[in-house]
Amino acid sequence: MLLRNDLLHYTHPSPRTLRILWISPEQSHAYVFDVAAHSAEVELIHLSVLHADIRAGHASVLPADPYLMVVSQELLPAKHLQLRARAWEIIGALVAQEPDIYEARLRGQMIAQATAQHDVSHPTIYRYLRRYWQRGQTPNALLPDYGNSGGRGKVRQSSAGVKRGRPRKNGAEAGPGLNADEEIRRTFRVATARFAAANARFSRLGAYQQMLNDFFVERRIDAASGRVLTALAHPAKEVPTFGQFNYWLDHDDDRPPEVARRQHSLAAMPMAQQATPDMSALPQGRPGAGFYLDAVRAEVQLVSRADRHQAIGRPLVYVVTDTFSRMVCGVYVGIGEPQWPQAMLALANCGADKQRYAQQYGRRIEDGQWPVQHLPETLFVNAGLTLGWSGDTLLNNFNLRCVAADDGPAEWRAVLAKRFNLLAPTAEGMPCRLDGVMDLDQFTRIVIDCVLYHNSRQPLAQAGNATPRQLWDWGVEHRGGGLKVYPEQLVRCSLMPVAQASVTADGITLFDSIYTCGRATNERWFERARLRGAWHVRVAYDPANLDMVFLLDPSAPMQFHACHLADVSAAHLHLSAAEIAHLPRGQAALPAAALRSTTQSYASLVG
Repeated sequence: MLLRNDLLHYTHPSPRTLRILWISPEQSHAYVFDVAAHSAEVELIHLSVLHADIRAGHASVLPADPYLMVVSQELLPAKHLQLRARAWEIIGALVAQEPDIYEARLRGQMIAQATAQHDVSHPTIYRYLRRYWQRGQTPNALLPDYGNSGGRGKVRQSSAGVKRGRPRKNGAEAGPGLNADEEIRRTFRVATARFAAANARFSRLGAYQQMLNDFFVERRIDAASGRVLTALAHPAKEVPTFGQFNYWLDHDDDRPPEVARRQHSLAAMPMAQQATPDMSALPQGRPGAGFYLDAVRAEVQLVSRADRHQAIGRPLVYVVTDTFSRMVCGVYVGIGEPQWPQAMLALANCGADKQRYAQQYGRRIEDGQWPVQHLPETLFVNAGLTLGWSGDTLLNNFNLRCVAADDGPAEWRAVLAKRFNLLAPTAEGMPCRLDGVMDLDQFTRIVIDCVLYHNSRQPLAQAGNATPRQLWDWGVEHRGGGLKVYPEQLVRCSLMPVAQASVTADGITLFDSIYTCGRATNERWFERARLRGAWHVRVAYDPANLDMVFLLDPSAPMQFHACHLADVSAAHLHLSAAEIAHLPRGQAALPAAALRSTTQSYASLVG
């Protein structure tokens, strides 16, 4: 299926590359633009013709967009920002008038009005339009071509400047038993999902026994230190029976697929058995017209993967939902207070390959089971998450507007609430039975299971009982012209939080971790730091996984240099920023001291 902004490269009858600027809602025709054109002329073409050219082998969809301008806002000089803002002020209102702007006669009238309003010439506006259509239809397309300036490839002298139930059968002897209330049933669901994720073959008895060992013991978390204090359960303490566990396991219909006796995957069902959405009940709109960004805090204390007796806090789950289909398009699990940069990583997850993402947490999914790899036209954000927000990166890189909204789709909450009590993002929460057992990976795996269940098996009454995935697939096929696809790595790196790291003799240091990269090695940064002193660089990072950070390069804003953990920081591998913060201060000092010949201590370098 063709989408807005797709690039079609033709080899016949003559080589050329066309960008799809706009697709009609009824999927009948589209406006395309030759990216090599010297004018701002747009072509109207039937979609059937484009599909026929692809089938005939005359054209193909380019997998990557070489014209797209995605840069870090912090690396742009003030002069370039002013030029971009001025150009966008001139054509922003013009390009919003779709499809009129693509019609030559109407376009001429609109440009004539703009020249008088902004006191610019016709050629200037046409040049702005040509660059906007050529480079991906984002405000960043209007940036000056600073990448073509300078002396790229020339050898320069090195510089040390900054770079970036039922009663028991033996009731009299065993006691009355324990009521399986909603809290106990939540524990059953979490224990089942946790055991299924950690074992190749599922055993009900094994899951039950592990649940008793993990969740039905006396445990508390020390408020001052965050240490998990555990004692053996009292022999007379009531615990649920295996019969209760078995009963509720069969009763609940939202089990992980490893546990279910029947597979519920829609992809595995014959089309005849899949429910067909009631066309008369379908909502207005289309997939990707708007995504809603929301967040909840789960009432469970997670533990560090480095030290399972150390609590790191309650997880905050950021969720992005398509307002048309109610499809969960992206998630991110963070620790700490609500933060706009972490919320942006949930949006970045919308454009990620979901098969690869789920595989990171041991969940294998089928192709098309979570089919979202797109960004929306508009991002609606829960008003509680807008503190410190900035929509400039989204608007300028992806032409994506941000709008604060009090309400949005929340059907996904019901599935997650069956496993964890859900709190407001800023709420503290109370101690519960699930505290002090699960780590960040295990919790995220359960969140992914909940998302897959909601997307594929949660019927929507407002859509003729179609599931979000059915509604999404139908909408993409019939109304999907507004979806946006960008390279996954560019989206992720441009939306990551940015921090200041230090280049020292030992490496690039960030959050008490040491990194190295090919550029630093080739340009002998660490030798220069030893001789001339440390300097600062800016890096993009994911707080949930600091195995790799990305060096920002002011001379090449679209390049992100991957920096990997050095051997001296092997103790920080696969840890989040919250987990590293709870490690003993000098934990990485011994390996560092053993490898360095200098007498300067690691603590003095990072202190």
